Amino acid sequence: MNARERYRRIVRGLPVDRMPHSFGGPRRSTFDAWMLQGLSQEQRDRWWDFVGEDRSTWIGMLYDGPIPPFEERIIEEVGNKRTWIDHWGVMRIDAIDQPTDGFATRQYLEFPVKSPDDFRRMKERFDPHSPERFRASPEQAQRTELNPDGYRRYAAGECWEDRVEECNASPWPVCVGVNALFWRCRDWVGLENLAVMFRDQPLLVHEMMEFWTWFLMEMLEGPLSRIKVDQVMLSEDMAYKTASMISPRDMREFMLPLYRRLYEFFKGKGVECVMMDSDGHAGQVLEVFHPEAIDGLWPVEIAANNDPAVYLAGYPCLYLGGGIDKRALMGTREAAREEVVRRYAAAREFGRYVPGVDHGVPPDVPLRNFLYMVELLKGFARGEALDSYEPPGDLEAQLGPIERMFDARDATRRAYGS
Repeated sequence: MNARERYRRIVRGLPVDRMPHSFGGPRRSTFDAWMLQGLSQEQRDRWWDFVGEDRSTWIGMLYDGPIPPFEERIIEEVGNKRTWIDHWGVMRIDAIDQPTDGFATRQYLEFPVKSPDDFRRMKERFDPHSPERFRASPEQAQRTELNPDGYRRYAAGECWEDRVEECNASPWPVCVGVNALFWRCRDWVGLENLAVMFRDQPLLVHEMMEFWTWFLMEMLEGPLSRIKVDQVMLSEDMAYKTASMISPRDMREFMLPLYRRLYEFFKGKGVECVMMDSDGHAGQVLEVFHPEAIDGLWPVEIAANNDPAVYLAGYPCLYLGGGIDKRALMGTREAAREEVVRRYAAAREFGRYVPGVDHGVPPDVPLRNFLYMVELLKGFARGEALDSYEPPGDLEAQLGPIERMFDARDATRRAYGS
């Protein structure tokens, strides 16, 4: 059984020869910290092979940003802070030198869409058939280069048309990821403004979400008609720590009918699993969208009061990924083991769940703790006993000596000079 077959069976709740190896994504600052803890450059370069993580196959370039972009313009730079307008037309403040690269935070000051006329002008930059969305444009890339950590930059890559044969023959799950309705409206108007628009300009919110539903189906019609896709991930990030950013009533009025349309479109193209990527508490999201408009959810952040076992018990056909509390990996191995065992117990009891770190792996997680978790997960994936299995430590044995552990205060001082 290959990884692609394994994924499709798990999503359906069917038995597999072993569970997938899905551990979580370290980011640049994490790898930088880990290289001071004994990780070699070769191990970093071939990370997936080093840890033995299962892979996925991406269908190729699908750029959903503005074409042409707004002109990037620096307004002011003071110390390590830059006030500028990005290629989405948003005025914002960023750290020039990021303390933890890959985990950048930013302050948004002003957004380009405030009225129906503004949105009419914005739509002119979103032709779903623009060739630059599918084939790399050096000119487009040069006009989106100021983002400090690459967030929302023009991401050039191989065209999906050149990957049809490889994708359809892939032994790995074939995946597509796009920004969905709430996420895209937030890009255009800002979170606070969008929250107000639901009350003060509901017709504009309907228009924006309707347009983006059409855009996604138009952009994906060609690729999904020729490539067998296993998973579509719809990114929303629409929840706080204990509740969603908008009410279930508003989700049902503004989003659910369009999600049903997207779901029907994806299923008509043979997509096995339609997932939502939403940080924060997912209870209200699942209440509204599952099972009629999404099949699964990621990353199930534990700090946001999510419990994979509760969701799996309440929604028998739900597929989950993630759900291992990254905070439990920052301390002792005993705490890490307890967390991994808890999540794998839920996976074994309910099925349709592949435990992994609940979002990006921060540099606060020590490398040796992470590798301990990796070996635990690989052992549990092949059926080792949850109450007694102890990893052999083969990965840790391949590391060099520890030079320095990560210190968030040092990272901040290096970036800001204080």
